[in-house]
Amino acid sequence: MFHPFDRLRTLRRSSTANLMLLAAAFIWGATFTFVKAALGEIGPFTFLTARFLLAFAVLIVPFLTRLRRGGPSLWRSGGVLGTVLFAAYAFQTIGLRTTMASRAGFLTGLFVVLVPLLSALALRRPPAPSAWVAAFLAVLGVALLSLPIDLSLAAGDGLMLLCALMVAIHILLVDRQARRHDPLALGTVQIGAVALFSGLAASLTEPLPVHISPTVWGAILFTGLPATALALLLQVVAQQWTAPHQAALLLTLEPVFAALIAFLFLGERLSGQGLAGCGLILIAMLVAEAPPFFNARHLSTSRPSGE
Repeated sequence: MFHPFDRLRTLRRSSTANLMLLAAAFIWGATFTFVKAALGEIGPFTFLTARFLLAFAVLIVPFLTRLRRGGPSLWRSGGVLGTVLFAAYAFQTIGLRTTMASRAGFLTGLFVVLVPLLSALALRRPPAPSAWVAAFLAVLGVALLSLPIDLSLAAGDGLMLLCALMVAIHILLVDRQARRHDPLALGTVQIGAVALFSGLAASLTEPLPVHISPTVWGAILFTGLPATALALLLQVVAQQWTAPHQAALLLTLEPVFAALIAFLFLGERLSGQGLAGCGLILIAMLVAEAPPFFNARHLSTSRPSGE
């Protein structure tokens, strides 16, 4: 029998998870200026190596006991998550060489559509109809916010679509694996895996930097600590208590936060089209968040009880 206190507990956990994902989206939205400045002086894979290696070094000491308890299964799962996450960063970085950053933001944001599609196809757990409506509104919002009026395609667009696919797969894998393992240990292992693969890619494609400026060090510190060590762990922990399509929609707020931060600190102003996009994304958020008040029983019973 479903008890009212179970309903309240489920809603409380869901709300906490949503706030954690919003925090992650805000942090990631704030990284744009830092990363852009750093990539003007250092190779993308070298930067990713430093970013994820710093995050891994910070996390491995406090979570060493958790890592030891996890056993080989934890390292395999974290390695898989790290491989997919590295692929997403690699496709996005290479694609940015031949496509506009605003267009890249829209194409990467297509993971919002891919998550429910892949969930229904592979996990046999189709989301509620409201999730499809919210995903549609979110994609329209990201398009208005990110795309210029000229919709011509660039050569790197295909790589951005692959990035979106990897992000969607990562969200679904985290949704499954975060309930099987200690989420903090799992997040630490995946960060280490990204650092490893980035280092291998950098050693094969980029020379070692002779000098690292304070600008690059600042970008490495910001992206390595709050934007990687903290934000990725927030995502892994939060996805224990929220559905994958809901996580995808919350993370779609990243470009909205990026635009707001640019307005506050750089004086950039959104056009009418951009403001309309922000509005649509916020409406999508409301549509996605309404069902839990009516479907708390569904949210509490949709998770496999044995995991």
